[in-house]
Amino acid sequence: MSTVPALSPYSRPPATKAQLDYVDLASLDLAKFSQPGGKEELVAELRKAIENVGFLFVTGHGIEDDEVVRQLQIADAFFKQPLEVKREHPCDFDVGKYWGYREPKETYDSDATVKSKIEMLNHPKDTPVLADEQLRFDFLAPYKPEISAFSRKVHERILDPLLRLFALLLELPEGYLAEPHAYDKASDDHLRYMIYGVHSADEAAKIGNQTVKGHTDFGLLTILFPQIVNALQVQTAPGEYRWVPFLPGHVVVNTAEVLTYISAGHIKSTVHRVVRPPPDQADYERLGLLYFSRAANDFPVTTVPSPLLERLGLYDPEKADSKPPNGLEWGRARVKHTHLRKVIEHDKKVEPFVFAGRKIDLDCAPDCPSTLDTLS
Repeated sequence: MSTVPALSPYSRPPATKAQLDYVDLASLDLAKFSQPGGKEELVAELRKAIENVGFLFVTGHGIEDDEVVRQLQIADAFFKQPLEVKREHPCDFDVGKYWGYREPKETYDSDATVKSKIEMLNHPKDTPVLADEQLRFDFLAPYKPEISAFSRKVHERILDPLLRLFALLLELPEGYLAEPHAYDKASDDHLRYMIYGVHSADEAAKIGNQTVKGHTDFGLLTILFPQIVNALQVQTAPGEYRWVPFLPGHVVVNTAEVLTYISAGHIKSTVHRVVRPPPDQADYERLGLLYFSRAANDFPVTTVPSPLLERLGLYDPEKADSKPPNGLEWGRARVKHTHLRKVIEHDKKVEPFVFAGRKIDLDCAPDCPSTLDTLS
């Protein structure tokens, strides 16, 4: 019987004592999902939650904090490995693949005075249809069963019920989104370990205190486990950003571009950014644990046949795309559009993402209310 090597203990940094302007997010209790009338109640809450900002808290998912801390412990140990170990499986952005280790090679300006300090490790789903895509890091091999089990649990306990609720919100059959996006279906979904290194005050000032500029996520939904080091901000109005609070047991979920695209803009993908933490946390690395839902490889990326959208004039069955592109094409093109850049320029407009003949404005300047507000 093999023994899993022990790792150094991991504990979260202390919470900030700064008085921050926190965003007020709705909270969905997924424990209601299986209760009589629970789905209807949750759909009503979800509809209200996404009216102004596509961010919400989720509770009642059955994932304990010690499970989250264990994943953070594995992530922390991985990022402390020598670079040659982490480079065993780099992300292949040339073909639009996001699985593997993402090394911080970018700079924030053309003269390279400030370098990115963001590292990522993206784990594909551990399922037979993705057997050839699995990451085989020697260091992570003993922990692979734990990582895979956690990934599946997040998908089935959080993502699946949320996709069912969004389908019901759009007046579609409950399984319309969840069944094509089941864990064992081929997709670019991934569990992410992510760490933000520490920038000095001078470095932060040079990049406008923004580690990651305003942006929206690529897929259907993003699931973010509680991060005690405050840095995430959500755009709540043109030119206005507010902090997302750390609430133990509360998972942050945000809507992403594909969900906006297939709902013809009805469900917004809200702009968010990452800034320098408050002064009492600025010297701590920020370790993150996330799950990203991408459109399934064979899922048609086009406006869904929603009765709600039809009543709103956003869907016309007579004009439905007979040969829509699929999720694999969307995801790979979107990754290449963003991640082949060598310089992160905070003060310049981002080139639109052109997909299937439609131009999607990705400029998330401070006065930009929401990406995909208009689809042309």
